[in-house]
Amino acid sequence: MSAGDQTAPERENPPGQPARPAPRLTVVSEEPETAAGTAPHATPRRGSLLAVCGLCDGAGTGALAYLVALYAARSGHGHVLVADTGGPSGEIACYTGVQAPRSLVELAEHVSAGLPAGQLVATTREGLRVLATGPRFAPGCARDAVGLLLDHARDRYPLTVIDCGTLAREADQIALQKASHVAWVLPATAGAMRRARPVLDTIDPHPDAGELLAARHDPRERKPPVRELRRLAEQRQATLILLPTLPDLAAGNPGEALEIAQVPLQAIHGALSRRGR
Repeated sequence: MSAGDQTAPERENPPGQPARPAPRLTVVSEEPETAAGTAPHATPRRGSLLAVCGLCDGAGTGALAYLVALYAARSGHGHVLVADTGGPSGEIACYTGVQAPRSLVELAEHVSAGLPAGQLVATTREGLRVLATGPRFAPGCARDAVGLLLDHARDRYPLTVIDCGTLAREADQIALQKASHVAWVLPATAGAMRRARPVLDTIDPHPDAGELLAARHDPRERKPPVRELRRLAEQRQATLILLPTLPDLAAGNPGEALEIAQVPLQAIHGALSRRGR
């Protein structure tokens, strides 16, 4: 999926041969063509899909998803897709400053109905691909089509980062199931720890994905529960990432946040390269 991705038109069949149905969704490659007019042969390699999931309200999943994707795009990791599943927050569109024509859930409904997908994503000035809109309210989703779109994203992009909120919506849970990596996010406070433990107790460790536990520093907390965070990370066999206090990304200047969070972002990308299906 990319800014110019569209469904391909039906090709005419030779006379006397039965017509073949067109696929529901065709992804147009942006790879350069050879002199013969065909794309160079290469063994396909699936990209990583990071599901950023909050363990409590106010965890900051949208901010972390955006910064991980932006850091990768600025570091020359190729085209990077950042997305959410649609919902009332609209954080990703707010932070990136662009909106796709449809949310992931709306696009899935469109594809499920057999309609042309048209333009799939928006692109920022820095080349970051965005599949997110402003606030949306959708009661359900087309499960198979959401999974299909996520599979296409992994085939198309070296890295796809999805803001899954607190996993309250069905599409968020599908993204978690499809993920190659999961980042569990919470404030580094004693209260957040008390809320996070019961949530993780209800979620079995992902059998295939590499897990991270990302704890965001809260300046109001005198003594962050680092020992407890380490113990929780060990129980999940997750990499513990300690995040600093970040400036408000809605102000439209992510450079400061990237600089402040450079070390943990490097650690996250190191984990993405080492683990996951």
